[in-house]
Amino acid sequence: MSSSSTTESKLAFTSLCIWPAYGALPSFDPECLSVLAHFAFSRLNVQIKTDLNRFSYAKERLPLLLGDNDKIYLAAGYEAIIDHCRKSHIDVDEQSSIDTADLLALNALIKSTLIPAVLDTFWLDDTYRSSIINVYARSLGGFPLAFIYGKQMTEKIRNQFNITYGDKNFEQTRKSIFEKGKKALDHLTFLLGTKPFLFGTSPTSVDAYVFGYLAPLIHGPASNSGLARYASSRQNLRDFVERILTIYLGGFIRDNPTTETVSTTVPTVPKEDRLRDKIAVIGVGILTMCAYAYFSGLIRIEISEVE
Repeated sequence: MSSSSTTESKLAFTSLCIWPAYGALPSFDPECLSVLAHFAFSRLNVQIKTDLNRFSYAKERLPLLLGDNDKIYLAAGYEAIIDHCRKSHIDVDEQSSIDTADLLALNALIKSTLIPAVLDTFWLDDTYRSSIINVYARSLGGFPLAFIYGKQMTEKIRNQFNITYGDKNFEQTRKSIFEKGKKALDHLTFLLGTKPFLFGTSPTSVDAYVFGYLAPLIHGPASNSGLARYASSRQNLRDFVERILTIYLGGFIRDNPTTETVSTTVPTVPKEDRLRDKIAVIGVGILTMCAYAYFSGLIRIEISEVE
């Protein structure tokens, strides 16, 4: 894009705050991955930040787009950031020959079928939920922030499902969500075929959206789940994810210094240090819970004078 107004819009984006890298992924969080792919498709050069303090990770909605030398919060979350970009005339779909109605229809299908199935696998499946929380725990500094974040996410997803599908038979609802997720993967497999992207040789916003949820499903801790195995059995979907990681985000993974410093393995430390860390974490957790109980009125402390 060569217009001066577009250049000014790009320069207004100071940085993008995201959850850190996980293994081969520049971020594990689906929304962060979707925004990164969208920016890469749009050739939008924005500084990426993954070095927030743990309280910022717990408090802020990520991904978070900042402007004016990080003084202004422009937008938070995938949909808000993409909407902000489009209003700034930065849109990967602008120069596409694809009918907008087709993009909107597929986007709606993915949002109502695939995404609920992925979120259910991550946050409601007892087999994988703790592993997913552990990924975020590295940025949150462990207990108690990771525990609180995991509980909040689980309750948020459950409440969303209850509002959308009703709460009469929740387990049956989850089975229905899983089946719809599989059908969405079948549709994506058919639509993609042998093409590099869903609508042809050039990526669209829907490609970024789908990639954001497929990549952590296939490459994350839940890679052995039923939905992940079903997705991985579709070779063209796996190639689709690898193509975006290699061509569009490969340089980001290697060149971004903050992601390179994120370790995906647990370092070996002396037993004494581990014991000391455990005691410190337990102490902080107890103090935090006591403080919460006190300020919420669950416990009361009465001081009386003894004559």
